[in-house]
Amino acid sequence: MSVEEKSFVLVSYTAWVLNGEEKVIDTTSEEVAREAGIYREGSVYEPELVVVGEKFLLEPVEKALVGMKEGEEKEIILEPKDAFGERDPKKIRILSARELTRRNIIPRVGEEVEINGQRGRIIRVGAGRVVVDFNHPYAGRKVKFHVKVEKIISDDAEKLRELFHRWFRGIPRDEIKVRLGEGEAEIEVPPTILSYEGAHILIQGFTRDVEKYFEGIGKVKIVIVYQLEKASQKSGGPAEETAAEAESGEKASETSETGAEGGEEAAPEKAEPEGEE
Repeated sequence: MSVEEKSFVLVSYTAWVLNGEEKVIDTTSEEVAREAGIYREGSVYEPELVVVGEKFLLEPVEKALVGMKEGEEKEIILEPKDAFGERDPKKIRILSARELTRRNIIPRVGEEVEINGQRGRIIRVGAGRVVVDFNHPYAGRKVKFHVKVEKIISDDAEKLRELFHRWFRGIPRDEIKVRLGEGEAEIEVPPTILSYEGAHILIQGFTRDVEKYFEGIGKVKIVIVYQLEKASQKSGGPAEETAAEAESGEKASETSETGAEGGEEAAPEKAEPEGEE
């Protein structure tokens, strides 16, 4: 099976920016991230889900995936225009330090700022003026990608599991249970989902993706499963109860045998049930 447009694919990759020397700027490998000094505590390093053609990665990289097979690797060199764009002098602007102060921004060289929805970096400060570069940090540079197709996913339940995992990266795949019915999907997840900041927003993002990529699904159920501690475990544990019941049974048996030898009827006492688990 080969990768096609709209294929669900798990991809490992590392990206370098080329500027005389190679510098790692992104990777799915924890080892590479640590070696390159870009490791982020709390980040999940693993193959990422890509729906080919949907710009999960840079568009030229996704196009290069088409036709690849599981286990195949490829190296791609992107020109600046195909990566993060050419540098545009018009995106370097001079702002007043007073305006930034009103926005609770302390002007410092190298500081990243967001103004009117645009992200930029302060490159110069002086005489009450601040120069901000709104070009992408890697604009004007070539970028190299090394990609590997780890898996091509064809099963719808697995596609949904990977899609959900993409929105909630910290939840292990084996804790996400997917059941498909007639026109609906049920996603069973652990209570840890509630610890995610903005969980309801993430769920909305997931359901929008389901609506976009699965035409036959009109309803999605998110089921949070709590594993309750059994009552028997709270009162000493099932092992202790079993031992007590066995001892009680032995005593009852001895009483019954003694009564039979003495010519008297001695019915063993009936143990009261300790309750359903």
